[in-house]
Amino acid sequence: MEIFDAYIEMLAGSSVKHVYDEKRGRLIVHRKSALPLPKRFNYGFIHGTMSEDGDPLDVFVMSNKRLKLGATIRIRPVGVLYVEDEMGSDNKIIAVDASNRRMDSFNEFLELGNDEIAKLSYMLEHNKYGMEGRWTKIKGQGSSAEAIIEIRKSMRSRKP
Repeated sequence: MEIFDAYIEMLAGSSVKHVYDEKRGRLIVHRKSALPLPKRFNYGFIHGTMSEDGDPLDVFVMSNKRLKLGATIRIRPVGVLYVEDEMGSDNKIIAVDASNRRMDSFNEFLELGNDEIAKLSYMLEHNKYGMEGRWTKIKGQGSSAEAIIEIRKSMRSRKP
């Protein structure tokens, strides 16, 4: 079981997307999403990573606890969504809050159930609705082992 640090930019149930501004050292409001995040999924990025789009690797963190905007939390990957958008590859790690014992039973993304997966997939593919030229498409999904490979690859990409 591998544990990583994630920074929370958007809270479960919210439609306000924040981004961390490295120059300012704080979160700023980026935009309002067409759909809110499903109620148990928070959104952010994994510290020390760089994905193909030039940003830190995105992560959806499932938790039964209310997390705080701007918090750094420990996460355990349970899967990956292979995603493409107007800029190219933009894969998303699916993780659980490693400090939340109620999440210990989830080891793979598919164990979350079809309803949770469908809610997250629908939100992802429709969150840019109304934004001309912007789109998101889910190309597939992968296991916790594949998620860890994706994270490790993005950590190597971050190094100078």
